Amino acid sequence: MVFFNIKHLFISAFAVATLIGCGDSEDEPTPTPPVVEPVDDVVFFDDFDSFNSAYWSKETHEAGWTNQELQSYSTSQVKVGKDEGKTVLILTAKRTGNKVVSGRVNTKNKKYFKYGKVEASIKLPETANGLWPAFWMMGNNKQEWPACGEIDIMEMGDAQGIANGTSTTRVNTALHYGPDVAAHEQQYFAGDTGSNLQDGKYHTYTLTWNENKIDVSVDDVKFHSFDITGNPYFQNDFYILFNLAVGGSFTGIYDIEGITALKDGQTASMYIDWIKVTKIN
Repeated sequence: MVFFNIKHLFISAFAVATLIGCGDSEDEPTPTPPVVEPVDDVVFFDDFDSFNSAYWSKETHEAGWTNQELQSYSTSQVKVGKDEGKTVLILTAKRTGNKVVSGRVNTKNKKYFKYGKVEASIKLPETANGLWPAFWMMGNNKQEWPACGEIDIMEMGDAQGIANGTSTTRVNTALHYGPDVAAHEQQYFAGDTGSNLQDGKYHTYTLTWNENKIDVSVDDVKFHSFDITGNPYFQNDFYILFNLAVGGSFTGIYDIEGITALKDGQTASMYIDWIKVTKIN
């Protein structure tokens, strides 16, 4: 793991060699001034060569804790291991009979950010029917949901994708906010990327965020843009979360027997190769 908080400048210098003979009255050529190219500041980077508890917390929750999800969360389902010859963070959902346990991590009160670019390289399991992987953020404050603010960068496996057979290509992104649950508001978008994002390969999911808008991209292709001009819920520090949920309101599956993506005795995993947060100049 590497942590950067240093501004880098790349400077191209033009070197001039001038030969001046005795009594040569020619003027020296004026050197071309150095070109200073500003680059982005990487303020957080983790490539998961180990699990760093200074960055991440493993969550524990009972089944049904939120969104009517079927899994419980346990620290046992979060580990760092090898995949394709590299070290990655692995969140694993495991089903034993009618019980499912999975993994969820966050950087709350450890690593949090306001504006910039947040991107991660992730390999997803096949979600249909019933798996719900997510890469998202919440406000690093003392407010309850939705007053804390929520940014969903990537979610897959929703009920509509299951119904129309597009679970492997359909991505959901959303903003949630409001003073309380009764006054909850959201900006929501779901669309087909045209690419299979559950193909056993790593794909990059990116959030680009300033005071006026939030852009979401998949593999460097812009997917959706949210207008947050004047929205106070997204002008503060946010922390990062990864989790692999099973069933619940997003999937439209509330009975373990409907989870065909995870049969009794099976496991499914979400792999995160790296996470990077960049301050954009």
